[in-house]
Amino acid sequence: ETHPWLADHVVLGSVLLPGTAFVELALHAADHTGSDHLEELTLESPLILPETGAVQLQFVVEALDDDGRRPFAVYSRLESAGADAPWTRHASGTLATGGPSPDTLAGDGVWPPVGAEPVGIGDRYEVLAGLGFGYGPAFQGLRSVWRRGGEVFAEVALDSEVAESAGSFGLHPALLDATLHAIGLGALPEDRAGTRLPFAWSGVRLFAVGASAVRVVLARAGSEAVSLRVVDAAGQPVASVDSLALRAVTPEQLRAAAPTAPGALTDVRWTPGPIALDGTPSTDTWASLGDTPDLGVAHFVTVDALADSVASGGVVPGAVLAVVPEVVEGETPVRVRAGVAWALETAQAWLAQDGLTDARLVVVTRGAVAVGDGGLVRDLAGAAVWGLLRSAQTENPDRLVLVDLDPSIPGIDLGVLSAVVASGEPQAAVRGEAVLAPRLAPAVAPADEPVSLADGTVLVTGASGALGGLVARHLVSAHGVRDLLLLSRRGTDAPGAAELVAELERLGARVAFAAADAADRTALEKALGSVDGPLSGVVHAAGVLDDGVFGALTPERVERVLRPKVDAAWNLHELTRERGVSAFVLFSSVQSVLGGAGQANYAAANGFLDALARHRRSEGLAGTSVAWGPWADGGMAAALTEEDQARFARGGMRALSSVVGLAMLDEALAPDTAAHVVAVDWNLAALRGPDAEVPALLRSLAGPVRARRAAASAPEAGGAESLAQRLAALAPDDQEKAIAELVQNQVAAVLNYSTPRTLDLARGFKELGLGSLTAVELRNRLNKATGLRLAATLAFDYPTPTLLIQHLREELAPAQTAPAPGGAAAGAEPDEGEIRRVIASLPISRIRESGLLDQLMKLADKQDPAAPDPAPAAEAAEQIDAMDVDALVRLARASLDS
Repeated sequence: ETHPWLADHVVLGSVLLPGTAFVELALHAADHTGSDHLEELTLESPLILPETGAVQLQFVVEALDDDGRRPFAVYSRLESAGADAPWTRHASGTLATGGPSPDTLAGDGVWPPVGAEPVGIGDRYEVLAGLGFGYGPAFQGLRSVWRRGGEVFAEVALDSEVAESAGSFGLHPALLDATLHAIGLGALPEDRAGTRLPFAWSGVRLFAVGASAVRVVLARAGSEAVSLRVVDAAGQPVASVDSLALRAVTPEQLRAAAPTAPGALTDVRWTPGPIALDGTPSTDTWASLGDTPDLGVAHFVTVDALADSVASGGVVPGAVLAVVPEVVEGETPVRVRAGVAWALETAQAWLAQDGLTDARLVVVTRGAVAVGDGGLVRDLAGAAVWGLLRSAQTENPDRLVLVDLDPSIPGIDLGVLSAVVASGEPQAAVRGEAVLAPRLAPAVAPADEPVSLADGTVLVTGASGALGGLVARHLVSAHGVRDLLLLSRRGTDAPGAAELVAELERLGARVAFAAADAADRTALEKALGSVDGPLSGVVHAAGVLDDGVFGALTPERVERVLRPKVDAAWNLHELTRERGVSAFVLFSSVQSVLGGAGQANYAAANGFLDALARHRRSEGLAGTSVAWGPWADGGMAAALTEEDQARFARGGMRALSSVVGLAMLDEALAPDTAAHVVAVDWNLAALRGPDAEVPALLRSLAGPVRARRAAASAPEAGGAESLAQRLAALAPDDQEKAIAELVQNQVAAVLNYSTPRTLDLARGFKELGLGSLTAVELRNRLNKATGLRLAATLAFDYPTPTLLIQHLREELAPAQTAPAPGGAAAGAEPDEGEIRRVIASLPISRIRESGLLDQLMKLADKQDPAAPDPAPAAEAAEQIDAMDVDALVRLARASLDS
């Protein structure tokens, strides 16, 4: 609002602060610091301007260095991001003194210069638009151009509105930018000047201020650079640039650089990843099992085949095995179930195999993901498989890789799979000769208003839920919808349903609330048959949760979640496809994109919804899948525990307010919005924190992560290798202290403790509040810090921090683990301290599996003569699990006494 001319500087669809504005800032800073010119300025990252809201700028100038120069840097952040948001650095350089006087740069007064030939510029801005420069009137300043050899001479002027403010600038950025529009007319070839932006400025001097029209001489100063001499109408110097180097820019780079304000939609972009295709697999990396001539790698289509190969020793350590889901015929929901069941069984079997913690399983699909704005998902079942396995990847880092092949190219290129695995990318899509990796980026803002839904009935499923009711109210109050068909399994008998109907009717709507399960095709068909007149929209907000870690999922738990999502969405798709709905909105989840820990079944169901929206678009039908983050006012997030909320916060997700969420829904309803968008209120500061674990998908969105030097006292400083080196150099007591500090820090992090020191190491993990999901997160953090491959059941095998510390010491420094001085002598009866140490070193699982279980149960009977016969093994195991160290010590003490 304060600089409206900036909106006219559009490059590849994004509004950029022009490089000339950074020059203006630097020259202004030079005036304030006693410098007389800009020695150099390097643009590091483009500053993308949002459509609304302010951008805060920070220009930092340092003290004079030994050479009399002043280094500087330019930073920005969105005002809406808040005071705690980090600053993004866009440019850096130096200010200096000295250089040529303006007298040496004055022209001879002859204009145009002798020998210069005129160049037509009638369609110049159409040509530049074709190169990606969408300049508006404020930047269309080129008036006349001449050429002489390698020199270009141009006249430029600000338009009348902008010219009024020229006196407020040293050299108005729009005017200086316009001098560069003639570069491709002779100073550099047009194909070299393409979509290229100013990158590095050298020797910039300003001699006169407030110009609204100038003349410029452009000359080549290298293969990718030009020099500028700018004068006024009298030939007197205004500015000069010794060298300006240009650099190519792509739309992907600009989208990745765009800041994300609270409430901005994002979507998944498949971009060329750091994957080279010139490598070939080695026998050390790949295990080839079975007769699979078309693959050349291990190819298992059944879990039994995988298990048999592992049992027979056919899998070498560090092997990579490729599996392809079985193809099942039948209706789409049937194929989805079969694919998800296969993936669950296969991945669970793989992850449960002992001795394969360093091996990776590559799951190969064809057409399960959509690449590009108009990309088509050909394999809807495969899309659900991707959702499921993304969650498995989150819970089990570096164990699974997802690769989607080009459906039009038969066979599997072993070299491509090898390159993907070597790259470290957890997911990739191969299209033609390109290998692409997914990244989340700001969605293109819609140009159109939301579609009109007021001319017919809108159907809303899950209407008795918090989000269903919220959406129904919004459709009436904000979109003018007057006819609603609300569906839930209990209809008006659902809690709050009658009150919702009464409220909607007071708002002027006619409401039918049907007790119908959309997953039941017959019931849905009957409900739709009750609609008189056109059906203008469908919002499918129904869903069910049955969360659990990946290893604990069963087909029944998966089915419970798939049915209300997959079956209902497919029924809605088929039964409304001929009714010309203007909007078909599916409420998905960000977990289908990120792979939510503990929600693999939910991610699979929503992965299908995301694919179905694209499938409908490919058929010319309305279709939008909104992958929601957690809502503050209801939805599935209403059941989140404090532990879950802390996990979301560490992942950079804030709970959506109803105001922000409904605004995002309106944006998603615009006809030119992508078929699949992600609606999350991102906290980018959390993603960029020094302890942040940024998933590959979020790396572009998060931007550079702040790197901070770890304090020397932190035992995990420097990673697993330096930890092992530090422990090897320590005395046994100091080893234990270092490992204790590591465990204390990591447990405090996953439990959201403000101070690790407040953590009581003797209390059980369950008592401390560690659940199944935070237990997985703790295991993953310790794996990264120690370099070990610890089991997912780590926190249950070693149910207190003390036990875990003992186990990690045995794993990390086994040679140093020995009885402490002063321990029990050979043949002497151990004291209680020694008994406690021995018991504390034993995981419960080992006590259960060893003969100690029988001995302890017999001892329990001896302590209680009235006790019944020894309990069955399962019951005994449960009793052992329930004992703390003190109880076990008492039993052991009694055993010694007896």
